[in-house]
Amino acid sequence: MHQRTPASLPRITLVVPSFNAVSTVERALRSIIGQAYPDLQLVCVDGASSDGTVTVLERHRQELAHLVVEPDRGPAEALNKGFRLADGEIFGWLNADDELAPGALLAVARTFRDRPDVDVVTGGCYRFYADGSQVQTAVPDRFLRSMALRNDLEQPSTFWRASAHRSAGELDETMKYAFDWEWWNRLRVRGARFLRVEDVLSHYHFSTDNLTSRGGHKVVEEMYRITRRYGPWRGRVADVYRFLYRTFDLRGYFDDPNALSPLRRLVFRTTLSVVRIVFGREVRDGYNWNWASKQARGLIWYR
Repeated sequence: MHQRTPASLPRITLVVPSFNAVSTVERALRSIIGQAYPDLQLVCVDGASSDGTVTVLERHRQELAHLVVEPDRGPAEALNKGFRLADGEIFGWLNADDELAPGALLAVARTFRDRPDVDVVTGGCYRFYADGSQVQTAVPDRFLRSMALRNDLEQPSTFWRASAHRSAGELDETMKYAFDWEWWNRLRVRGARFLRVEDVLSHYHFSTDNLTSRGGHKVVEEMYRITRRYGPWRGRVADVYRFLYRTFDLRGYFDDPNALSPLRRLVFRTTLSVVRIVFGREVRDGYNWNWASKQARGLIWYR
């Protein structure tokens, strides 16, 4: 049996999935261990890496509650393996190329302790991009209303109660890129109560070759599935977004509408006006596939 933390802070289970992440996994682990959180269950699940990642994990074996090294079909399956071993009251995961912000776990634990009515806590993030630029993000006011339309939550800055996890079920292993967004929607429809906080809880690193940075058309297909499953108008908004993506976005219309020719600008603005009239302003403004379109076209997606 584990010991309860001082002041009845909850036990936290953090799962770290990895695969050939030797250049970043040490940084991720140090950001977790450096929290010095007194009641942490750290579970690492590696997909049988061949680049030295497992050697790094073994060096931290004493700090790990579990280390699983075996082939998997992707990060969602790895995470499900880890959460099956979880015994904490609060769950979260950190990818092997990201970091927790200093003091994140204590801030999260205190929030859950003080707000027993809350099931999910989500906060801000520092995003670091491949060109050296960075930006601080915050969860917008509209995040619950638009959750089925766009993913406004930062995955490494989001934590939830074990009870909510068990109610919602396991992560969708048929998805490789957007399973976190599907998970937020599933938590919501199962009745989980969300709370956004101002704290910056993580540092999200985007390299040129991680999954998020190279999803392109594949991530679009998963986003379509999610909006089709959870979106308004019986999910038909997903078909509207797919039309906008294929007809306009892949041709650069969303990149800089003011740079379009007068005729193209008129057609584009008329189409968006029709979408607003028929489906509402929130649906029109919720379209957020431009970054994936830029990936598909070989452009820098985060500008």
